[in-house]
Amino acid sequence: MGSRVSPAAVLLDDWLTLRRATKPGSIRAHLTASMRDEGLLKDVDLFQDAFDYAAAFHRTMTERDLREHTVEQVLSLAMYTLGSPVPPTDPALRRVAERALERNADQVAWYEDAIPFLEGLGERTMPTALVSNTIFGLGHPWEDRLARWFPTRVLSRDFGFVKPHPGIFLEAARALRVEPKECLYVGDLLLSDVWGAQRAGMKAALIDRRENDEQGTYRANDARLAATLGVDLKGVRPDLTVSSLAELAPHLG
Repeated sequence: MGSRVSPAAVLLDDWLTLRRATKPGSIRAHLTASMRDEGLLKDVDLFQDAFDYAAAFHRTMTERDLREHTVEQVLSLAMYTLGSPVPPTDPALRRVAERALERNADQVAWYEDAIPFLEGLGERTMPTALVSNTIFGLGHPWEDRLARWFPTRVLSRDFGFVKPHPGIFLEAARALRVEPKECLYVGDLLLSDVWGAQRAGMKAALIDRRENDEQGTYRANDARLAATLGVDLKGVRPDLTVSSLAELAPHLG
């Protein structure tokens, strides 16, 4: 488990740390339906193939330099692949993303220990920030739900780089007006969360819930990124390792 820590601020990952999908993969179907609603699709099956290609291409590019790409850029490349170019700045693509997130909101849930953990931090007046990789954003109504607990939110699609880039962690510390060495970062991935936060001068807690296939997919992507960056994950040592946020809470001195 590790020793007690006494951070001045707690920074948290979002996906598979605080929230999870109750129906994994549903966002892809909602994107397709939203594209159809905008009158941009002629062939649903071809679009889904093109979207998968575009997502893989952008993911590969991100692994090279840690620059984030937005879902609008992915959708734009998919449409270009289909011979119907739509620029990523077209407002229709942002409407597509927002509508898909709204439709997908009911397929997303808090982990049972998330709210009690956040309430505990609130009772201690502990500054918190959400630091998350996302090409989408948070979307309604989750933007409002998360804002209650995280006035400070640093998202990769807005910041321009993904974890483990040190800048995204340092931006959160700057916004909270605390030194990186005073921060504890909590996330579920060894490279993106633990190695990234420690490289920025923070302590890091690994939350290993060990409960779904989706986490396996994210860990496989994290391991591939580690290989690209030349990082040996066997040498990454979290300051704390827990199986839940409930297990973490007593170790915050």
